[in-house]
Amino acid sequence: MDPGQSEMAGLLFFSKLCPKTRALCSNISMDAYEKAIKLLAIREHTERELRRKLSDKGYPNSDVDEAISRLLEEGSLSEQRFAESYVRSRLRKSPEGKSVLRMRLKEKGTPSSVADEVLAYVWDNGLYLKPLAVYYSQLQRKKGEEGARVTLLRKGFSDREIREALSSDSTVCE
Repeated sequence: MDPGQSEMAGLLFFSKLCPKTRALCSNISMDAYEKAIKLLAIREHTERELRRKLSDKGYPNSDVDEAISRLLEEGSLSEQRFAESYVRSRLRKSPEGKSVLRMRLKEKGTPSSVADEVLAYVWDNGLYLKPLAVYYSQLQRKKGEEGARVTLLRKGFSDREIREALSSDSTVCE
C-alpha cells in the first residue's frame, strides 16, 4: 500500500469511529479548559451549557469539573454575563416579555436569582421600551395594529408595557 492509500485508510477508519471517540482522538492535544475557553470566546455560556458541550465532546467528568471550577474562579464563566448578553440579544432580535425571558433563561440553566436580577434591571430602567416600540412598528406594517398587539401579548408583554413603549417613542411608531 502506498502512503496515499494508507492515509486514506486511516481517514476512513477515523470517520467510522463513534462521535465521542472521534472527538477524543481529534482533541488529544486540547484539554477541557482550552476547549471551554474557545467556546466562551464565541459567546457567553451558562455552566450547564458548557458542561453539556464538554461532555458531548468526550471529556471526562473530572476534567470538565476542573475546567468549570477554574473558569468560575478566574471569572471567565459568569451566569450574570450570560443572562445580560442573552436578554440584550433577545430584545434586539425578537423582543419577548419578562416572563418569557425568565423561562428561556431557566431552560438555559441560569439560576433564578440571576435571571430575576437581570430582568428587574432591564424592566426597572425601561431598557425594553425602545426595542419593543421598534418591533411593534415592524409588526404593525405586516399584521396591522390589532395583529401586532396580539403578537406582543402572546410574546409575554402586557397591554401596559405595550402602551408605555409606544408612548415613550412616538417617532418610531409614526
